Amino acid sequence: MIESDRDLFVRELRELYHIERELEDLQSGLAEAATDEDLEDFFMAHSETTTEQLGRLEPIFDAIEAEPAPVENPALEGLRTDREGIVDDLNDPVLGDLVETELGRGIERLEITKLETLLALADRMELPDEITDPLERTKQEAENGLEQAQELTAV
Repeated sequence: MIESDRDLFVRELRELYHIERELEDLQSGLAEAATDEDLEDFFMAHSETTTEQLGRLEPIFDAIEAEPAPVENPALEGLRTDREGIVDDLNDPVLGDLVETELGRGIERLEITKLETLLALADRMELPDEITDPLERTKQEAENGLEQAQELTAV
């Protein structure tokens, strides 16, 4: 039950943690499916960034004395299901690159939204820099990832 800012913060953090863990597995598959070398490089590099982001989230759980129990995010599952349905119907693998990039953009936007909520809650709760700084850095990386994914789509 969510009864306080802290309860919501913990839930949102757990959802973000789940998203990042799922991305660790997903990105290597997206890289393998890519026919465009730049897109493959994007997903491989982003996989490394995701691992770093997970490493930043785990100490936040310690700082707020909460367990990093992942909470599934239905939006992420919807994005993945949508992608799988389209990819299964494609006859041209090059079109798959657009679908993979669409998924990448959707996930980045989802991450940014979660991070904005976490940062708003952290501000309300007056949480220290040891919690907000890693969230800010992760948000900046997600914004950069979105920009890169948008550039790949424009090519």
